[in-house]
Amino acid sequence: MRNKKAYILLLIFVLPLIAAAQNDPARPAPIDERLRSDSIRFVWVENKTADIYPTPQAVKYSNNYFELFDSGEKPKAAIIYSNKSEERAAKVFNRQLQIFNLGYVTVLKKGSKLPEGVEIKIVLNSNLAELKDKGDQAYTIRWKKENDVIVYVAGTDLKGLIYGITSLAQLVVRRNNKVVLREADVTDYPKFTRRMFNSKPFPNHIQNDLDWMIRYKIETISFHNKDYSWDNIDDELSENMIEYSKWSKEFGGVEGLLLLNLYKGKPIEISNVGDINKIKKIISTAYQKGIGRVMILADDTPPFKFGEGYVLPSENDRKKFSTMAEAHSYLMNEIVNWSKKTKYKIEFYYCPSFYTYEEMHYGDMKLYLNTPWENDAYIPLKRDLRIIGKKMHKDVFIMWTGPFVCTRTITDNDLIDWTNNLQSRVPFLFDNSIFSQLEFTARTMFTPYQNDFPENFELKTGGNGIFINGDGTGETSRVSTMTANAYMWEGDSYKPNISLIEAMKKLYGENAISTLMKYKETELELNKKIKEREIWFAADELWKSIRNTRFITEKNPFHYHLNYGRFKALRLQLKYSVPEPEPIESFISNCINLDKRRWDLLKEIEKLSFIRLSYALQMEMVQLPDFNKK
Repeated sequence: MRNKKAYILLLIFVLPLIAAAQNDPARPAPIDERLRSDSIRFVWVENKTADIYPTPQAVKYSNNYFELFDSGEKPKAAIIYSNKSEERAAKVFNRQLQIFNLGYVTVLKKGSKLPEGVEIKIVLNSNLAELKDKGDQAYTIRWKKENDVIVYVAGTDLKGLIYGITSLAQLVVRRNNKVVLREADVTDYPKFTRRMFNSKPFPNHIQNDLDWMIRYKIETISFHNKDYSWDNIDDELSENMIEYSKWSKEFGGVEGLLLLNLYKGKPIEISNVGDINKIKKIISTAYQKGIGRVMILADDTPPFKFGEGYVLPSENDRKKFSTMAEAHSYLMNEIVNWSKKTKYKIEFYYCPSFYTYEEMHYGDMKLYLNTPWENDAYIPLKRDLRIIGKKMHKDVFIMWTGPFVCTRTITDNDLIDWTNNLQSRVPFLFDNSIFSQLEFTARTMFTPYQNDFPENFELKTGGNGIFINGDGTGETSRVSTMTANAYMWEGDSYKPNISLIEAMKKLYGENAISTLMKYKETELELNKKIKEREIWFAADELWKSIRNTRFITEKNPFHYHLNYGRFKALRLQLKYSVPEPEPIESFISNCINLDKRRWDLLKEIEKLSFIRLSYALQMEMVQLPDFNKK
């Protein structure tokens, strides 16, 4: 029997919702201002082993190591370039060495005289013919040892060459107080070419973020206003674009993606030429800063009417366009044609209001099948996707989340079904699964990317890419970002748990992994303990509402009875998905002990010099209930 006293006490002060500062996409955590400080930076950890992450498609490591500097720290290596692209790649290599205070190697144009003492020549080639069929990100590293050591780093284009040179930088380690380069022959290219990450970079840290992203071949960073609005560029977005522009002009290799939501802030009026010109101006401003991708979103916030689907908020738009889908097709076509006319090389992405079968307003669409409301649910969805697929410019990538909002399983049939909805246009995956990896929380800390996708998914999804939602550059998200990118680079050969450990070694060093994983386990245990208790009693409150509905309908018409049965099943699933609550005294004691343990672990994390990470973890930690609240 449940302890009656414990039940009463719980109703007094545990039932109220507990404020949890979690990285929920619908309720983002407030920013800890300490993370913006110039003095609190991401700590770069030197490689202890000379290997490449993500795992290359083909690599042969040698146990031969070659010194990059003599005893007087004078370079014994020189990078030889022939053109501007190759010179930029050489700068990237030296910047990667600089991050770890490893010095600079000599950079020379082809034909220049080598300085005395140079024994290693790193020869760059930005026009590799061998892997042209693998795209512009493919590269090779080849070694030739005669009188001198020659390392040939070649890419099919600038991006491939930069990926090759950053892979070479990962082969540099400090051994016996000497900076050495490990010999390894590499042939490499990504399975997914577009590896895109939603991000919330801080302006005074973004160049560090970009250095980290290029090191591990994270291909795209996104930018947006704080509220994702379409009609302005706020100060933070402006500063981020300026910093991105500076970095990409000098180094490069990370694409920029601008996100604009048509219904955040003041809704756009598509029939208004002024509004169309305004969004064009924002896109143009971003393009001038080097941002070559734009995603227009119409998800989550547009007006909705049951049976009609999403409706245009503007009376003028309703007069001109029969549906929101018609209006959005017109808008995207205007923007794409304008960009082509102005000779802007921009890729466009569009996220429709209907982007899944787990719909923002309708809920799980399957629940409408064989009910009087089936047409009200499915006709607007099918209509809008048909219009978009048929009328929107063919160069626009159309986003979907999979069959559910946080889909972690996609089948070939799912993909075929949505492709049919879009009139034979293959959708581009907008992946929210990063929020569904852990129990009772949307956080991603120290967790590998792990989904069930079809074999050779890179050949089946639109645009040969995936957009990962979340905070790609967030301190607690970096491991998940690296492993998600590793999946997209490695494809079906990706091993989640192995990739997790390798990513954590690269980020934090092998000695820190145990402490970080203990913190994760402690935080999740406390979070689960609190949330399970909430669910148990919240299910009782839900039952009261379900019973009220039952008495109103008296089970008739019969479809009301079916829904009543669904409600009842949901309530039982919720209640018995968690254990019966422990006595309140024990609950309080366990929560306090777990809280103390996680703070002790945070102190250990800070002793390891990960101050910024500690602050980010504090920002996201679940809050204890107010045990004294009456």
